[in-house]
Amino acid sequence: MMMVKKKRQSMGRQKIAMKRIENEEARQVCFSKRRAGLFKKATELSILCGAEIGIVVFSPAGKPFSFGHPSLDYITRRFLGGG
Repeated sequence: MMMVKKKRQSMGRQKIAMKRIENEEARQVCFSKRRAGLFKKATELSILCGAEIGIVVFSPAGKPFSFGHPSLDYITRRFLGGG
């Protein structure tokens, strides 16, 4: 008689509820990490697909952060129809 080992089932990846982070410091840390991730993904998309990308993000404190490839100025002018 052979014994068959049962594989344990994990809960897998759980969904996180999308709601505002109340703790101001935790919210700022989350913003910084997600902004970096967003800009990294934009860089990858630009390199892999040759896409021209422009992103402007404002922090919870109101500080603007931007990413542009080839440049945000070029992307903005192109979007507005000037070149």
